Amino acid sequence: MDGIEKSMEIIAFGGQGKSLAMTAIQKARAGEFEEAEALMKEAHEAIVKCHQSHSELLFYDAENQDLKFSMLLVHAADHLTSADMTEAMAEEIIELYKEIRHV
Repeated sequence: MDGIEKSMEIIAFGGQGKSLAMTAIQKARAGEFEEAEALMKEAHEAIVKCHQSHSELLFYDAENQDLKFSMLLVHAADHLTSADMTEAMAEEIIELYKEIRHV
């Protein structure tokens, strides 16, 4: 398995998920809640793909125990974690904007 390729997938999907979630917050701030929800759905799909790539690495390592760790792999793990956190926080922030606007 190419750990570099999987790491890049994690970084790309995580970055996409974070970006979409941040854009969703901006839409919610503007009162565009349907757009915000659609963006959050896209963000979630990207983050699921991020987790799938991560899981493939984990399963490969568990079976073969020859995966070489690198700073890129550590960086990818950071992207996964921050994507999860951004998604969770975006969901809460969007709900707060809805409450403020009484939607």
